[in-house]
Amino acid sequence: MGLFFEPSLQFAINFLDINDRDEASSFEPMEQQENKATFERVATINWDAYKYSVLLVPGYGPEEEKTPLSPVAKFRLKLAAERYFEKLAPIIVVSGGRVHPFRTPYNEAIEMKKFLIARYEIPENAILIEPHARHTTTNFRNAARLIYRYKLPSDKKALVTTTKYQSYYISDMGLDKRSIKELGYVPFKLLKRLNKNDIEFLPIITSLHGNAMEPLDP
Repeated sequence: MGLFFEPSLQFAINFLDINDRDEASSFEPMEQQENKATFERVATINWDAYKYSVLLVPGYGPEEEKTPLSPVAKFRLKLAAERYFEKLAPIIVVSGGRVHPFRTPYNEAIEMKKFLIARYEIPENAILIEPHARHTTTNFRNAARLIYRYKLPSDKKALVTTTKYQSYYISDMGLDKRSIKELGYVPFKLLKRLNKNDIEFLPIITSLHGNAMEPLDP
C-alpha cells in the first residue's frame, strides 16, 4: 500500500463488505439501468408545459420484515400519482434506500417505482429512483443531485409531496438544522406551502458535495 490512507480505506471497505452494506453503490450507474428510460426522455420534455420540474416522494420503510412497501408509502404515492395526472410535473422522483427494518431485502425507491407502475399505470419513463437516501435530509440532497446530474432545470420549482406529519417536519420542525448538523449545509430552499401535503422547493447545488463521514449514503 503506497498511499497513507490505503490501510484505513481497505479496512473500511472490508468492514462494509462483511456486513453486506453495499447500498452506496447499488443500482449504479442508474442512468444506464433503472433510470435509463427517464434519463433518455429528459431532453425531449417541454418544461414550459409544467409548473414543476419533479414531484419528490420521500420513502417510508415498513416495520415488518416481509412487507415490501408500508401503508404510509402507499398513501404518499397515491398523492403523487394524483399530482402527476394533474400534469404538475413530468417526473416523479421516488426516494429511499434499504433502511427499515434492519437488513431488509427491499429497497424503498424500487418498491415505490413498482407500485406506481402497477397500481397507477404511470410510465416507467416518468419515474426516477433515488435508492440511497436514509433520512429526509438525504431525500432532498440526493434528489437535488439527480436534478443537476441529469440536467433537469434546476432553476425551476420542484414539489415535495408527502404525508402531513413529514411535510410539517420539513417546514417547521427543524429539518434545516438537522441538515446542517449531519450534512454541513441545507440541500434545499423551501418556497411556498400549498396545503398540508405539498411544499414548493428549489434544489441547492451544494448538494453535489460528498460526505466522507457517511459511507452508506455519501
